[in-house]
Amino acid sequence: MSGYAIGLMSGTSTDGIDAALIRVEKGHSPPLQLIDAIFKPFSREQRADIFRAFDPRCSALEWAFLHQRLGEWFAESVMDLLQHAGMSAGNIRVIGSHGQTVAHYPPSPDSQHSQGFSIQLGDPAIIAARTGIDVVHHFRAQDMAWGGQGAPLVPYFDYVIWRSGHESRAILNIGGIANVTLLPKDCTLDQVTAFDTGPGNMVLDALTEIATHHQLRYDPDGRLAREGRVDQELLQMWLSHPYFRQRPPKSTGREIFGEAYAQKLWNDGLERGLGPQDILRTATALVAQSIALAIEWETPYALVVSGGGIHNTTLMHEIGQRLSLLRPPESTDAYGFSGDMKEAVAFAYLAWEFCDGIPTNIPAVTGALRHVVQGSWTPARTGARIEPAPWVS
Repeated sequence: MSGYAIGLMSGTSTDGIDAALIRVEKGHSPPLQLIDAIFKPFSREQRADIFRAFDPRCSALEWAFLHQRLGEWFAESVMDLLQHAGMSAGNIRVIGSHGQTVAHYPPSPDSQHSQGFSIQLGDPAIIAARTGIDVVHHFRAQDMAWGGQGAPLVPYFDYVIWRSGHESRAILNIGGIANVTLLPKDCTLDQVTAFDTGPGNMVLDALTEIATHHQLRYDPDGRLAREGRVDQELLQMWLSHPYFRQRPPKSTGREIFGEAYAQKLWNDGLERGLGPQDILRTATALVAQSIALAIEWETPYALVVSGGGIHNTTLMHEIGQRLSLLRPPESTDAYGFSGDMKEAVAFAYLAWEFCDGIPTNIPAVTGALRHVVQGSWTPARTGARIEPAPWVS
């Protein structure tokens, strides 16, 4: 079967919504291609609304209203994408919406929440109503119900696209959190290893905002960090964080590496007499070294990178210097998938597989007890598009 699907993603960096349109053609290699994509940045007010939801003290009422508003924002992104692509909703089989993660507490024997839970906002019923397209959502829940971490979610997609019979590959995504999928040469699905390596752009963005008194949301091209130097003693102290020594399966988020963590790094740097650029450069080295420690193999391999981190040349240089690679790191763009849109593309494909009843978790990766079909389905039913209420902004 062939057809079209849309994927929606708003990651831990919380900079905006990625919307990707793909065409799936089973039996082809690869079985999908990216047709079109758009990015809709969050306004300062929208971003502030979302950041309030990260606070554990945020009320259920605030979460509920944000759930609705995010649903509207995701739906608007779909309609804008369809207009940009010159396509109608009737051409689209399904939307895969990851939603905006506001809490991720994976199962842990040391926690009172031993089962674990993960909350993503962005009302799928609103998306379906506004677009007239069926929506697959809540991708993490089934895996977690079977004892898994519910993350990372895209290793199945990475396996489908980048598994190779002639070389080993590491598929690295540097979003707010960095995650990696390790694909040994000619591996089977159950031989895949994947996990969150730790902080990515999230901590670098937060430090940039502190350093520039909120004039910049991120360090363009890593320019500020490039002006600094790495404090090796401080770097080693930061690398002693227990998450970096934790063995997979493991996943993480703002609960560990959010604003409070970034503020601690900033304070640590100030106590050592470092300037803003030195703190940023050392934090950039922290991200690079935590990635390198996680994915170093005995034999050289190819590194394929996606996510906002690909635009930070200082970070990419730091990563490349620490790894034993077959060739310089490549962006997923080299394989026909925009590095900025890879995860949105993945959720479009995961939704397609859901519709076909195909399990897309990897128990060896998440720790789940079995393979499961990931997601829940919200039908548009009538196929009609319903306009948002006039009070919705």
